[in-house]
Amino acid sequence: MRDPIDRYLEDVLCHADLAAGDERNVRAELLEHLHELAASAETSNPMEIYIMLKDRFGNPKCVGRAIAAAKGRMRTFFKKAARKLPLRVGIALILAFAVRYAVAEEFYVAGNGVTPVIPLGSRVLVYKLARSFNAGDVVVYRIADGVNRVGIIVRQSSSGGWLIERNAGTAKECHDIPREEIVGWVFLNTR
Repeated sequence: MRDPIDRYLEDVLCHADLAAGDERNVRAELLEHLHELAASAETSNPMEIYIMLKDRFGNPKCVGRAIAAAKGRMRTFFKKAARKLPLRVGIALILAFAVRYAVAEEFYVAGNGVTPVIPLGSRVLVYKLARSFNAGDVVVYRIADGVNRVGIIVRQSSSGGWLIERNAGTAKECHDIPREEIVGWVFLNTR
């Protein structure tokens, strides 16, 4: 059978629900008191020692709750939350980068390629998982040297790509862009 002092101490700390540092301090302090009480016991039966500790020191549930109240429930809550914060921030950053890499990404519109639909200086959010497009959809696509541009889909071309229209000063220009070079569909802009 387990040591009655350890058993009693675990019952108390279970009901106290303390932060790790506070739990270590309370455990060390209680162990000293419990060993003194157990030394004064007239029996060596573990069950009788446990019952004696409950009678002399108090019900583990009541003692644990009293310790929790003395330490402060809000203080304990914030200590536990602070311990978990780095993990939560790390998970949030990983998720944010994963979403940006695979699902949606923000782009800055530096030119007048699709004015007045999206004005110069806007920021757009692009859905990268889009696989089918319709005429009139605004998309972001790549040209040489990894430069991204914004354009409006006119129709599908005979080569399997898409004809994309952009404003070029006073005239409109049309480009045949392969599907692989289309980053995604613009579903949100800031203006």
